[in-house]
Amino acid sequence: MSPPLVIPFFIPHQGCPHLCVFCNQRLISGQTSDAQTFDSEAAHLSDVIHTYLQFKKNRSRVELAFFGGNFLGLESSRILALLKAVQPWIHQGQIHSIRCSTRPDTVTPQILDLARPFGLETVELGVQSMDDRVLALAERGHTSEDTRKALALLRESGLKTGAQVMVGLPGDDDSGAVRTAEELAELKPDLARIYPLLVLHGSRLAQWYRSGQYVPLSLDQAVDQTKKMVTIFKGAGISVARIGLQATQMMDDADQMIAGPWHPAFGHLVLSALMFDQACEQIDTILAGRERIGTPGEPKSIVLQVNPRSLSRLQGDRKTNLDRLAHTYPGISFIIERVKPLDIDQVHAYIL
Repeated sequence: MSPPLVIPFFIPHQGCPHLCVFCNQRLISGQTSDAQTFDSEAAHLSDVIHTYLQFKKNRSRVELAFFGGNFLGLESSRILALLKAVQPWIHQGQIHSIRCSTRPDTVTPQILDLARPFGLETVELGVQSMDDRVLALAERGHTSEDTRKALALLRESGLKTGAQVMVGLPGDDDSGAVRTAEELAELKPDLARIYPLLVLHGSRLAQWYRSGQYVPLSLDQAVDQTKKMVTIFKGAGISVARIGLQATQMMDDADQMIAGPWHPAFGHLVLSALMFDQACEQIDTILAGRERIGTPGEPKSIVLQVNPRSLSRLQGDRKTNLDRLAHTYPGISFIIERVKPLDIDQVHAYIL
């Protein structure tokens, strides 16, 4: 089944009672306008829906997503106005559900009772970290316990849940990122999104970066931490809906995106790193087996089988994975076979 068409509607830094040290939400969402009147906002929402529905093609499901702000933290009248503006498309069967992103500390029974009848199906929480010290340094204004309570309340309300986390937060490190993923995996959200922290113009973090108080992750460090989190989430059966920020013109503007592990294909880098690790595990198993039975020498050629859709993952960005394999296993040539029955995340190796 093809993934749903997700129509994003951004409400930049609205409904949020805090300004986190890393936040310049207007830049992230690509929006710059302040809150509009209900009528003009509804008209803009209508235009966005019309535009995106042109790209539905053969996808059987369409979701409207309120992203970029703290949706459930908006005034009740504005939440209702936005939800009601979507109803004509829901009644016509053109939009099948609504999702939103929000802060854990704004999830209440009352606000869920207000929104759920209008097609709200999924609520994604801006968790960022499960380490209260890291949350405090980032001035998030909520705690890990708020996340636990919010996830429990959402499940009790019959809603699907998502958790958005970040790597590279001030005060965090590799082990902290892993602990965040492990704690969230135990709480079983339906999906996760993982973003590398970037230093944006106009944020408190930009001041810290310029003074040397904050040092962002390198691209390799961010890929490695994210790879570990993805492994934990997938191992717990949690779908990873997105890895990395969406590319915008702002990301290529050095005056706006000041520093940090930005790459337009960050998700691909992570998935390629995971596939490289898996290929090495397969190869090491083959070599260890030969050693156990006393087979002399190393094989001259090893075949790596992969789903055709995952060929670029196996090869890596600019075929760096192939270069790394050649360096790691000198003297062995690698042949790639495309095998459709294999899962998209799977690679299988055998001696030719």
